[in-house]
Amino acid sequence: MRISWSVARAGRIAAAIVITAACGVSPASHRLEAMSHAVLGQRPGYGPASISMAPNLSAIDRLIWVPGLDDGWDPQGLAIARGSLFVSGYRSRGAWKNRGPCRVFRVEPRTGRETGHFDVPPPCGHAGGLAYAGGGKLFVVDTRTLFEVDLDRAFTGRAPRFRIFRLGAGLKGAFAVSGDGAIWIGDYEEDRPAKIFKYDVAVLDALPDGAVLSAAMASAILPIPSYAQGGAVGRRGRLWISRSNLAWGALERLDPVSGRLEPRYSVPGGTEGIAFDRDGELWCVSEAGARHLPWRYPFFPLIYRLDPARLVPADRPAE
Repeated sequence: MRISWSVARAGRIAAAIVITAACGVSPASHRLEAMSHAVLGQRPGYGPASISMAPNLSAIDRLIWVPGLDDGWDPQGLAIARGSLFVSGYRSRGAWKNRGPCRVFRVEPRTGRETGHFDVPPPCGHAGGLAYAGGGKLFVVDTRTLFEVDLDRAFTGRAPRFRIFRLGAGLKGAFAVSGDGAIWIGDYEEDRPAKIFKYDVAVLDALPDGAVLSAAMASAILPIPSYAQGGAVGRRGRLWISRSNLAWGALERLDPVSGRLEPRYSVPGGTEGIAFDRDGELWCVSEAGARHLPWRYPFFPLIYRLDPARLVPADRPAE
């Protein structure tokens, strides 16, 4: 169903581009207009009529409005589990206020419909990352705290129970990465490289509720570039890192053994959490255009899916 939907939608967009190109309208502009009309989910009641132009749009084949935009929710982390998308975020109470109540939304990827949510208790104030390690366990990473919740109990309508760990010295939870039986917790720095720490779930399982998670418990520690906002483990074990501020975004591959950075790809500004699905396609979420942010930045408050094979590296022109 996913393939036929994508092919049909791609065909409609391609036909529209051909027609408008003949009329003197640029294919890129019309593609943007067509994509703006094809966004799934609940459009917010504010903002411009169209999403903003962004790099590597030709690699993107699905767009979904982030849930809760009208209510002030700002998306941060993204994970995929059991056929659903999960997005974490905080609710801002005013311009540039980047902490508030935390929530995790569940989204159906084919329709863009929100299918549930749960709130994360204090001291969560940013919910910068989400990670799924298998076994029904979802992890929410906040600046100084790691929350673990059982997916089977998270969407019952009752407040779920969390296991909570404090992040010790040298750890700061800016984002998280999903792994097979492990999660990664990444730091954020603007003026220097940061680090990312790998934790095996077996280690977390052995800790009592309320324990302090230390850097020494990590099974691996890697350097990561500045402005890191999210990460995902792709095929061949390559670690992808999303980097951004509101005005620009980029994806870079990191060799997990050598730590060497590979080609850089420009993506929409404000890109935060990223995660690969079973088909090897990369899902991303952008906060650019969240309600509490100024309009001089791009309007792209979307969950989007892209094909990594169609990305054009930043060091060569797009075709």
